[in-house]
Amino acid sequence: MVKDDLDWKILELLQKNARLPFAHIGRVVGLSPSAVAERVQRMEDTEVITGYTMQVNPAKLGWSLSAFIMMSVNRINFQSFTDALDADAYPEMVECTRVTGKDCLIMKFHVKDSKHLEEVINRLAQHGDPTTLLILNELMKNGTIGRCTH
Repeated sequence: MVKDDLDWKILELLQKNARLPFAHIGRVVGLSPSAVAERVQRMEDTEVITGYTMQVNPAKLGWSLSAFIMMSVNRINFQSFTDALDADAYPEMVECTRVTGKDCLIMKFHVKDSKHLEEVINRLAQHGDPTTLLILNELMKNGTIGRCTH
């Protein structure tokens, strides 16, 4: 649970850099490091904070292309697709979200090159009808979540 403005400021700081020391956060918000630690622990315990992640540059790891692939999957093929995800059949996939609309899935992939992307598309086609969107440039990534005022 988020109790007050100090919790919101702590969340904002940690979303921008999850490795900030509690002492630094404390100086910014006017609390002791132990008070910051208690607030962070409470937000972890109440699942406001659900984890800490590391970001990597896919291009530096040999993944030169990134793409979103939208796909419509019927009910019969949906189970086989989720089974394939559980079996790690798509190690190139970094996100998969079920959405409303004609295409019920939006996935994000990192691949080595266009030939590799074609192989991924061909594997996906056994489950549904993929539509590919190449990512040219990520204009905003990992934005912070603020207060819901509505």
